[in-house]
Amino acid sequence: MLQKYAVAFGAGCAAAFLFAVSAQASALAMALAYLAPLPIMIATLGWGLDAGAIAAAVSVAGLTLISEPVSGLLFAASVAVPAWALAAFAATPLASWLPSRLSSRLPLFPSVGAVVTLAATVGMIGAAATLTSVIVIYRGYAEGARAVAEGVAALAADAFDDAAQAKAFADLLVRFGAAAIAGSTLLMLAVNLYAAARSVQLSHRLPRPWLDLPTSLSLPFPLGIVAIISAGAAWALPAPASQYALVLAGGLGAAFALQGLAVAHALSRGLKLRTLMLAALYACCLLRGPYTLPVLALLGVVDAVTRLRARAAIVPTPKPNWRK
Repeated sequence: MLQKYAVAFGAGCAAAFLFAVSAQASALAMALAYLAPLPIMIATLGWGLDAGAIAAAVSVAGLTLISEPVSGLLFAASVAVPAWALAAFAATPLASWLPSRLSSRLPLFPSVGAVVTLAATVGMIGAAATLTSVIVIYRGYAEGARAVAEGVAALAADAFDDAAQAKAFADLLVRFGAAAIAGSTLLMLAVNLYAAARSVQLSHRLPRPWLDLPTSLSLPFPLGIVAIISAGAAWALPAPASQYALVLAGGLGAAFALQGLAVAHALSRGLKLRTLMLAALYACCLLRGPYTLPVLALLGVVDAVTRLRARAAIVPTPKPNWRK
């Protein structure tokens, strides 16, 4: 029992420290801040929901003390509570969440697709809340977009040759910022949950069986339809309605991009150049994300509708026809 509380307290302190270093505004500091949910998730998966809750509370209290109450509230809403909730949802049997008459018909634990869907929902809620805050604070989307763009352009002026390039960059960031928040939040939560589950599994404390992600990550196909409709609405509707549509398209698009990666991993098994092909794919995601990620998202939607991986699994491998 004492060990559990010690782990929870240490995880909370570690999470608060990782988030606090983001004030340094360096590449290393931002990378460390990206890992802020990891200690909370490890405590939740390995030592129980109460340990994770204690870790989240300690991290919020510690950050409030060393920084300011606003930073503590921001950390609680964007990192601590989502990290605990997602890990708790992934590790808790469905019987604890649903009535017995319903849980008896479902798998013991939530599926990988359900976990990714929850992470996407958290990201979309956060992005929509940020967009709404800007609209309320500046009393309108147009005024808020202009003020945010001017601030971003001023901060980025040193990175560009002239003011026109900085302004173009700021306008682009403001236009797609809400969608980027939704997608990046999903990615942050998913990467940290995977790392936390792997580390807890290695210590034999993971409360659920480890699943094969390339074959088990599957999202409901209606979400793909919603993503496509949202993308069309973002193009057709005026602001700020288009921005809220972009939030849906960004969050769901990022989720289906993860499914597209799972499809690529599953269908490339057995190929001689698989490692090189996957390395090239991830390099394209990092270097050419605006072009690669939509293609992966479309692949994920196609897989959700047509079940590409299931079809590939039942199609027999053709035997070579050697002619004498």
